[in-house]
Amino acid sequence: MPPEIQREPEHRLPLGMTVIDSDAGYDRYVVVGLPDKTCSEFPVPDTDKTVADFNDAYDEDTPVVQVVSKEALDESVDNWTRNSLADLQSEADDAGLKIYSYPSERLQSAFSHVPNRVETHRDLICYQYARLTHLASTIDHPDQFKGWLLWTKYNELTSGEITMSSVLKENQYQLKENLGYCTYCNRESETTFDHIVPRDSGGVNDISNMVPACKSCNSSKNNKNIIDWHQQHGFPIDRVVVGKYLKLKWNEFEEDDLLDEETPNSVRSRWEGLEIARRIDQALTMHPDR
Repeated sequence: MPPEIQREPEHRLPLGMTVIDSDAGYDRYVVVGLPDKTCSEFPVPDTDKTVADFNDAYDEDTPVVQVVSKEALDESVDNWTRNSLADLQSEADDAGLKIYSYPSERLQSAFSHVPNRVETHRDLICYQYARLTHLASTIDHPDQFKGWLLWTKYNELTSGEITMSSVLKENQYQLKENLGYCTYCNRESETTFDHIVPRDSGGVNDISNMVPACKSCNSSKNNKNIIDWHQQHGFPIDRVVVGKYLKLKWNEFEEDDLLDEETPNSVRSRWEGLEIARRIDQALTMHPDR
């Protein structure tokens, strides 16, 4: 099993995920704690009340998720995305950051829902690629998160006005930022190249389909679909992996003349709730042309 998997199935929100607070105008937070308690059980620090006591609308049986402001965490804890996920809460506490305790239903993963208007394979690939470029332009300015910007990019992609970049972009970024780290679990490790799309599933045997991976992740992923595997283990997916995967699928569907075929629900649901790794969000800011 890959290291650092910290996720309770009922939460649907892993440690380190960037989330949106649906009750506070899309403020952004980072998940730092997953206490094994519900809203009626979890005591709010420095009070004699539970989380449920603060709002009658909270379901008493909903699991509690602890979060901190993403902006504050970025400013106060250097390179937190390279550190152990299990240490996030203590690092935030040491930095004097306020830790909020919310019901999990109040939070949702940023950029992770697949809208109903995304119907075909072309639509789905373009939407996910638009997510990547939208993250690049808003990650350091959450107040500028605007749905219309994402849809503008999506419309430009689906109409052919703009196209996805060459896979050389992912390769350049991979060489500059990912050397010495597993692309899947983000841990410093000895790595070998893993095929994103398994060879047994028709994956090509060249750099467009390869990323550095540690022995543990390589073995765990094996011949599984990369999106399913990330969803199963609950940790965010690397920007390089998403970029390469989308370009591989585009080429596959284009070759088989399936780009404008309706996307099955099983494929749509594969992407629901998938979070792009925060570490990659930061790197994208340095490479706005990606």
